[in-house]
Amino acid sequence: MAALKLRIIVNGQEYEVNVEKNAGDYRVDIDDNIFKCIVKEDKVVVNGEATSVVIEGDLEVGAKVTSEDRTMDLKLQQVREIERIEVDTEEGGKTDGPSGSVLAPMPGKIMSVKVKVGDTVNANQVVVVLEAMKMENEVQTEVAGKVKEVKVRPGETVEGGQSLLVVEP
Repeated sequence: MAALKLRIIVNGQEYEVNVEKNAGDYRVDIDDNIFKCIVKEDKVVVNGEATSVVIEGDLEVGAKVTSEDRTMDLKLQQVREIERIEVDTEEGGKTDGPSGSVLAPMPGKIMSVKVKVGDTVNANQVVVVLEAMKMENEVQTEVAGKVKEVKVRPGETVEGGQSLLVVEP
């Protein structure tokens, strides 16, 4: 799994967090502090120390998270990054500009692909619906252009960070 970059707002304070799956655990990097996390039922083990966690509400909208010793208001936002790729130009050369490679934000199952090769898309247009953690997530393009390649089909399982399709700006 590629690292997943999140913006987390805890009690009004914003943090940028990188999460990477590492065998049976997750490595969470918050401001250059690395935490080894394992999720077990209603407990989270952080650097070997277990604590009970109760989440009330939707983390993407804003939820109340209660552990044994504190309660926090928490909101998660995924940070999208555009992958850089080389694109063949009609003149036969290559350019190394920002690409329109649309990446899976997290591991999941492709529910639908809303575009096909040759379609014209706008920036922030929904192009794929991905089911992850029993929720449907709309995946959007970052750039406007023409769909050059579709790399996935409905029903296919993908990893976080995997390229789903390419939009030529």
